[in-house]
Amino acid sequence: MQTKDYSREELDYHQSENNYTLIVPKKFLSAKDIIVKKKNSDGSFSNAEVEVRDEDNHILIITTIPIDIRLEILEE
Repeated sequence: MQTKDYSREELDYHQSENNYTLIVPKKFLSAKDIIVKKKNSDGSFSNAEVEVRDEDNHILIITTIPIDIRLEILEE
């Protein structure tokens, strides 16, 4: 399994929809190949309550609050 971390500063805020998004290039991935975790205040990670959309050239992650995100990429 590979991991990739993103800080809350990398999220884009959309005022009209009142949410934050992160776009991840697909590069042979699909939404079912990743697990999204949020970084806790103690430095540990737990499952994040986010929406994950599989779009044409990227995966879109949507959250209602800005959080530090870790993507766990599942390998076959």
